[in-house]
Amino acid sequence: MDGRSTGSKVGQTAPLWDHSFDGKAVVIGLGNPYMRDDAIGILVARELRRTGAGPGVEVLDYHALDLSTLLSFGGASRVVVVDALKGGGPPGTVSRYSINPAESALGRVLDLHGMQLYDMLDLANHAELFACPVFIVGVEPEDLSLGEGLSPSVSAALPLAVQAVLDELGRGRDRPRRSAATRRGSQT
Repeated sequence: MDGRSTGSKVGQTAPLWDHSFDGKAVVIGLGNPYMRDDAIGILVARELRRTGAGPGVEVLDYHALDLSTLLSFGGASRVVVVDALKGGGPPGTVSRYSINPAESALGRVLDLHGMQLYDMLDLANHAELFACPVFIVGVEPEDLSLGEGLSPSVSAALPLAVQAVLDELGRGRDRPRRSAATRRGSQT
């Protein structure tokens, strides 16, 4: 893959990904700030921007993530996604996962509109869009109802999630990893 795709005009080309991320670590905070605990990814991103994630780290937040957005990070050195993830643990549990290419990701995806975060990251990894490690830091939500503000258990987990991201970036002090089994990906 040469990192380019055909643009809208004949004879022009447009970059397939944003080269400003080449060689940088990218942290992506996901969530909806109007669905209580679903805002955790965005709040972790805000805290990392406030305190500093370190040199060579881009911290972004999105309400949703799709394959076209993932293409932007093709040249990154590392991608860490932070999101509220239901794994069956107690609310506020912080889990860390690495995404590894699935054996046949393309054959397993039946509906691109119904893809979950794991599916998108598996597909992107399998298609070799990422030549870097991809990690997920998930926080078990308690309340995903409409409204603003985190539940007490998820609010208490905010510093732990920030620390988990720093650990994945290699900039945090080592902490024991809490994890739960996932449908895809491997525990780290």
